[in-house]
Amino acid sequence: MSQPSGAILTALFADGDRGRREAVKLYASVQKEIRLVAVVGTGRELLQQLQDAVAVDVLIVDALLPDMGIFDLLFELARMRLKEPPAVLVTLCAANEAMRHRLLTAGADFIILKPYHLASLFDTALYTANTSQSLQERRARSHINWHLAALKAPASMEGTDYIRWILSELVLRTPTATADELYRTIAMMESHTTLNTISKAVGRSVQAIWKQASQEYLDLCEYFGEGTDKPLSNMKLIKGLAVRIRWELGL
Repeated sequence: MSQPSGAILTALFADGDRGRREAVKLYASVQKEIRLVAVVGTGRELLQQLQDAVAVDVLIVDALLPDMGIFDLLFELARMRLKEPPAVLVTLCAANEAMRHRLLTAGADFIILKPYHLASLFDTALYTANTSQSLQERRARSHINWHLAALKAPASMEGTDYIRWILSELVLRTPTATADELYRTIAMMESHTTLNTISKAVGRSVQAIWKQASQEYLDLCEYFGEGTDKPLSNMKLIKGLAVRIRWELGL
């Protein structure tokens, strides 16, 4: 949630290392820009705090929690579809470009590498909360990630990343855009990519989704009055999802 100038931001910190939790609590007590609402040691405790209607501006989450992986946690956050989803700052020891990309598309807003100075951690949390996507964008991202997970869309496929981006455009900006317009925009952002390459990548992800035959996919087929003997077309699946997500968000 955006804050007026001078307002104290709220945060929830999750890390399996007890010493790090104690250090964060101690540092939080001597600074005045961020108020720690809770400090927990597991992903389940973090999720329980949010389920108990604890509202915060930013989650500071270690990637190596003892009870669940970071991508499982980000999926659970998306599945909650919070009315006011917080920004998410992930802490981890190392991250190559592929890992950074996966985290940022799965729901993280920013990443900080360990070891970090506590002052840097709090400054980064402040920056993340103040510069991350708008509330509406975070809600849309949360719904998009939830539906893609329900469809069992393969996270490692490039086409799934394209589908996620296209859904964001259709949900938030240009609901009537055509496939050609959307593919051309992607091609402009990725100069080495052609429209045909993008279409084929999306098609491979749609094919993989069809093979999974999830209940979410079967519901889309029923919505369009289509059988399940062959995949939905790329844009039929994507636009069907976009319509559903816009309805969920009240757009």
